Formats: sequence, C-alpha cells, structure tokens
Amino acid sequence: MFERLLVPLDGSDIAAVAVIYAQGIPSERVRLLTVLSDEDAGIGFAPAGVQEEWRQEWRDAVSARLAGIAEPLELEGRDVEIEVVFGRPAEWIETYARDADLIIMTTHGRGAGGRLVLGSVADRVARTSQAPVMLIRGGEDPVAAQAIVRLVVGLDGSDLAEQALPFVRQLALNLNVPVLLTRVVDIEQALVAAQRATIPVARFAGTPELIREGIDDYLQSEAAPLIDAGIDVETAVIEGEPAPALNAALLPGDVLVLTSHGRGGLGRWMLGSVTEKLVRQGHTPVIVIRSQPSAES
Repeated sequence: MFERLLVPLDGSDIAAVAVIYAQGIPSERVRLLTVLSDEDAGIGFAPAGVQEEWRQEWRDAVSARLAGIAEPLELEGRDVEIEVVFGRPAEWIETYARDADLIIMTTHGRGAGGRLVLGSVADRVARTSQAPVMLIRGGEDPVAAQAIVRLVVGLDGSDLAEQALPFVRQLALNLNVPVLLTRVVDIEQALVAAQRATIPVARFAGTPELIREGIDDYLQSEAAPLIDAGIDVETAVIEGEPAPALNAALLPGDVLVLTSHGRGGLGRWMLGSVTEKLVRQGHTPVIVIRSQPSAES
C-alpha cells in the first residue's frame, strides 16, 4: 500500500476524475490540493485592508467543497489532508509532491490551433516531479474513469526506462492486476542498428526473426523478477512507431507506464513526443516516471 497520494484539483468536473482513480489505488493517506490565485477571484482589485479577509473566505469555501470530495475516501479508512493555498499551481504541486508516492492529475490544456496538449501545469509537474505522475486526459474527449485492470509498461532496452519497474511492481501488487511488458521496434531500423553495432545485444544482428527473438528474451528477463513477486506478467514485441503502436495495444481499463527520458539504440521515450502523443490521443491514463540518469550517462 502506498503511503500518500497527491491529487491536485482545480474545481472542474474534469479534474475530479482524478479522485475516482485515487479511490481505486490503495493508500494510507490522500492529499487533496487546490491552488488559488488572486487574479481568478479579483482579489487584487480589493482594498488592501480586506484582501486577506477575502482570501480566507474563498479558502474556507474551497476547503468545504474539498471536504465533501474527501468523504468517500475517509469512509474507506483513509486519512485525507486538505490543502488550499494561493500561488503558482506547479510550484505548490511540486512542494507537496515531495512526500507523495504518486500524483494523480488531469490535463486539459490546448495548444495552437486547438490541438490538445499537456496542460502547462501538468507538463511541468511531469517533467520535474520526483514522484510518478498519472496524467488523465481532459478536454473535449476526456478519458473516462474506470477500474484499473492492467498495467502496460513501455520499455526501450535502456536502464533509464527500466527504472519504472520497481514502481510497477508495487502498484501491480497493490491493485492485484497483471502487467504487460512491451517494446516497440522498427525492424528495418533495428537491422541497420545491429549492422552498425549501435545496439548492445549481439543476437539482434542478422534477420528480423533474430531481432524479435532477442527482444523477446530481453522482455522475459525483465519480467522474471515481477513473476517471482507473484505478478501475472505477459510480454509483447510490437512493431511500428512507438506512440500509435502502443496506443493500439491498449485496452479499456489499462494504464500505460513510461519513463520520461528512457533512451536506447532504437529510439527514445521523451516527454513531449511519445508521452504527449499518448496522453493526447490515447484512451487510457499514462503514468510518467522521471528517470534518473547515471553518472556515466
């Protein structure tokens, strides 16, 4: 069981979907956080002598609303902490995330031309947070809340991407759900990489069949510790471009897990490219885990 979940809320129905996912993930504590701004309430235009009074009134009103949201979690026996502060959302989320095991938040920002992208706050949090971040797409076509039935993990053969596996192990055991370990590969690129010795697994060289066999062996080796922990694990070698190929493999009830900066000889998982596409186009939440480069990287 996790110690603490952090759920940032902005008062919208879209953001409230994060609470539903939090209900499905066992934890001892849940922290509900709302960050307010003077600009949103017009407090900056109030006389100096009453500004703090207005802030307190607004803080009390939001706290009362969060108390109502907290009730189902409290009925489950969880300790719910309510935090209502004024300032910059990303900075406060990062502050409260320091003792969180998982941040659960929605994103519904829009970019140029109405393109749905990671919201600026969610983007910054996912890039900088030491805690894993579950991103749930909002917007006009939001991800619907549903029970988590499987974790799908995207690996690229790098140590950085594999840093997601301890968290996956813990979450899978907490939820009692199976895990699918995947690696997406472009066979033609892999053949070129093998011929140029830019990938470390010697058996990749030769034919497409050997490449698939080598990747399958790699996935099986990464699956072994999870299986030893009692988790039901499957593996899949998927051919194609990472974002559309992974998206096609996802089923209702899946949650996709990726590291933000895993990299290997066959490509790169990068927040802002693969991850952003999967948050923007996919129909499941995406958990982003910020990898920690080694000193040799």
